Amino acid sequence: MIGAETRALVAALEANLGAELASKTAQCALLDLQENAVRSADPAELERLAPRMLSEIDAGAARARERAELMSRLAASLDLAPCRVAIIAGALRDEGRRLADLRQELRAVTARSLVRGRRLAVLVRAHGGLLEEALGRFLAPDATGAPLGRGSLVDARA
Repeated sequence: MIGAETRALVAALEANLGAELASKTAQCALLDLQENAVRSADPAELERLAPRMLSEIDAGAARARERAELMSRLAASLDLAPCRVAIIAGALRDEGRRLADLRQELRAVTARSLVRGRRLAVLVRAHGGLLEEALGRFLAPDATGAPLGRGSLVDARA
């Protein structure tokens, strides 16, 4: 049985993890929208989405600081060394089940977010490489005739 103060800390940590889960889900959706904007070469849409993503990232940093404080206080309340959510949930036994569930959900959506973010980064780098090579070939070709860029463009005559 845990005390009222510990129960309040658990509830605050659950709320924090729930908010982080919602934010990561929103980030996944924003990454999908950004990918679509890059694929359709829509800079206005990218400009529109950028502040929303920055807002999610900034809010996530604030939640992470709050979460670290809550976990530190919970660890002290449970007489644990500073630790992770899984250890706190385990120490709480049945009363930590919701924390454990939120942790698992958050891990899954974070993994999806990372995959989407990496895919978007590759797409942006490829898009940038094509533009760089095209500009180099058509606006300032090498006088020696040496190919410019990384070979992203293909000679249709070949």
